Amino acid sequence: MKFNIDPVISSRIKKAWKALSPEQRNRIAPMLAKANQQAVTVTQTGQAPPPDPTVSHLALLAKSALTNDQDGVVSSLADVVITIGSGGQIWGTGKYEQLDPGWTESIAVWLEHLVVGKYAFNGTTAPTIPIPDDIQIAMAGDWGTGDWRTASNPAPSTDVGNHIDFLKPHLTVHLGDVYYAGTSDQEQHLLVNLWPSGSLGAVTMNSNHEMYSGAAPYFQVALEDFKFQLQQQCSFFAFENSAWVIVGLDSAYYADEEGLYEDGSLYPSGGPQVQVDFLRAQVAKGKKVIVLTHHNGLSEDGLTATNLWSQVMSAFPDGAGPAYWYWGHVHAATVFKPYGPADVLSRCCGHGALPWGQASDLASSQQVEWYENRSAHDPDIPQRVLNGFAVLHLNGPDLQETFYDENGGIAWQSA
Repeated sequence: MKFNIDPVISSRIKKAWKALSPEQRNRIAPMLAKANQQAVTVTQTGQAPPPDPTVSHLALLAKSALTNDQDGVVSSLADVVITIGSGGQIWGTGKYEQLDPGWTESIAVWLEHLVVGKYAFNGTTAPTIPIPDDIQIAMAGDWGTGDWRTASNPAPSTDVGNHIDFLKPHLTVHLGDVYYAGTSDQEQHLLVNLWPSGSLGAVTMNSNHEMYSGAAPYFQVALEDFKFQLQQQCSFFAFENSAWVIVGLDSAYYADEEGLYEDGSLYPSGGPQVQVDFLRAQVAKGKKVIVLTHHNGLSEDGLTATNLWSQVMSAFPDGAGPAYWYWGHVHAATVFKPYGPADVLSRCCGHGALPWGQASDLASSQQVEWYENRSAHDPDIPQRVLNGFAVLHLNGPDLQETFYDENGGIAWQSA
């Protein structure tokens, strides 16, 4: 099978690249070159490259688009042997796999928004929403793929959405990512039209993929829809009952835009810390705190804290922290052992839809209590492990956590 980059996408990438300032091109070019070299290595060896946090898989084919595939990477894709990276990445050319040519849309939209700028951040109306003391909250991360497969073998997002709906939770939380690039059509048709709402409503988080479109579709399409009215057009918020405060924070808007928004941040360098102040005000209420973000507070293996971790912890008194922290971004399901002086219980719930394989980094990490490693028995992607979602049951001061798989079975449950 011969692969191609959509000629419209290639044209958009070339046009946007020319519209960037010389300084912007000089800063971005080394990242595109490193990504291209990764793609070359994979096509030549058929093996997953060593992990490199400075390279995003979104950019693997960007240089090929700019040069009309001068080095033959795209024309070699048909010969790539599917292999699994240490983090669980599936290095294949299938839909939403690492070398899927469709990811180049993310680069086109990202470059275009670097030229015109991003949507204004709403830092004035963050709501605090009262919730019952006895409540079930379902959440899934990185879910916005749409139903891209068949009735006999539906997309994982379809199964996850159906099982969330079957459980009839009070609230649902999307932890972010609508693919490929959070465009208006994608926000409408892959999120708003499909996401299952709880009986009390739903919220959706900002993410790196929403930011590739400069966040305008996220704010103007998703947050203006009735389904997400609880947020009052704001990308950060809080839920509160007598024992708990659940604080959702926008870790994407102020992430490094020239780094493809991969590393989460709550505020611009040297700028106002509106979200930290909001979190600090919630902490001051003296209740148990759950933090929700799109980006990860710990490295995938749970051994290293990110910059986002230090930003969140700065809102707590010394030695304190949230009781729980849920994030997406990494497309795995992981329960980490307590971390840091506050023994924070962190969970990655980014396995809502994208195909992902067995992660050897998680298998070998002493910081991981549980992770999803069971085969999905997917006839189309034999390497794929099960996707799924999580449900939190708050009952007064108590919390029960349950990770469900895409088939509705219990994958892990807290004591």
